[in-house]
Order: sequence, then C-alpha cells, then structure tokens
Amino acid sequence: MALLAPTAEAHQIVLLPEPQWTTNDKDTKYNPLAFLENQGFKPQQDFKAWRDENGYKSLRDFMDRAKYTVTEGADFNCGFTDPKGTPQPIPAGNMRSTGYTHDGPCEVWLDDTMVLDGDNCHEKFPGKDAPVDYSSCKGSCLMRWYWLGVRFLKNEYSWQVYKECIPLGGPGSSEAAPPTGQGNTTSAEGSKKEGE
Repeated sequence: MALLAPTAEAHQIVLLPEPQWTTNDKDTKYNPLAFLENQGFKPQQDFKAWRDENGYKSLRDFMDRAKYTVTEGADFNCGFTDPKGTPQPIPAGNMRSTGYTHDGPCEVWLDDTMVLDGDNCHEKFPGKDAPVDYSSCKGSCLMRWYWLGVRFLKNEYSWQVYKECIPLGGPGSSEAAPPTGQGNTTSAEGSKKEGE
C-alpha cells in the first residue's frame, strides 16, 4: 500500500468570486502552497498567540512577510491564481468557498481593507458561505484570500499555506451590514485598513 502525502485531504479553494487559475490541475489548485513545519517554523495549535509573540499584525502580514518557499510554479503572493485576470463581478454580500476542512485562521482583504477574518475559520464559518462587505471596493479592487490550515499530523502540528487573488470589478452590491466595531476590532461585519 502506498503512503499518501499529507496533502491528500487538503481541499480548500474560493468559488465565488471565481478565481482565474494559472493551472488546470485540480490537485495543484486544492493543495497547500507550503508546509511550514518543513521550512524552519515550529507550528503550534494557537497560531494567533504565535503570531502576536512574533510581531505580525495579521495573518496577511505573516503570510506576505514571513520567509518560506511556495510550491514550484506558484506565485508567492497569489499561489496559482491570476491577479491580473479578467475582473469578476462583485458578489452581493457573500463569498463562497469549498468550506474550511481544517482548523486555522483566515482573512479576506479587498485591496488594503480587511473584510473578513477569524482565528479558526473552520468553526467561525462552518458552511461554504461567509459574509463579506464589498462596499470598500469602489469600482474595482483585488480580493486576497488567506488561510493557514492547522492540522495535527504525525504527532506534530502542520501549518499549511493557502492564498488566492481575485480581481473584482463591475456590477454588484453589498447586502452585508455596514461596518461596525470600535478601534482595531475586526469581524465579518466590519473592516479594517492594513496597518490599523
């Protein structure tokens, strides 16, 4: 019997708005861009505590600034998605994914505004739809989706990097509630500019 790689059960991509892929290989699309335990990181279950201890402001800050190598053929910033592809219509209030199959934090950004986040998106967004306020996307913007899959494999934690970039533009409106919250608090209903 052949041993399966740890990627065999990893299945997470954005469905709406639809990314434009730079590969047609389904396995490549669904697999993590990197396994950080193999690149000098010491993964733990509580990524937020680790992130705070190591001076990163957000998941995006970590995923964009940390030193690691992505899968051959992938773009460091956008994985196997094309940030310069045809802009997709702005959805009316939600985004849809294949569903968070593992624990771990996620964030969605429209340009430099965070519009969705969770410390454990597997619990916070148990279905396939998640509310996103698209009102900060004035005509066109780039949606950036980040997810760090946290799994316990072979008696240690694994951090698995997922990133997608989706250009948005054209018709659509937000049906989500207007931004709420105070200070640096961010929720699915609010938004936060990078650096706040």
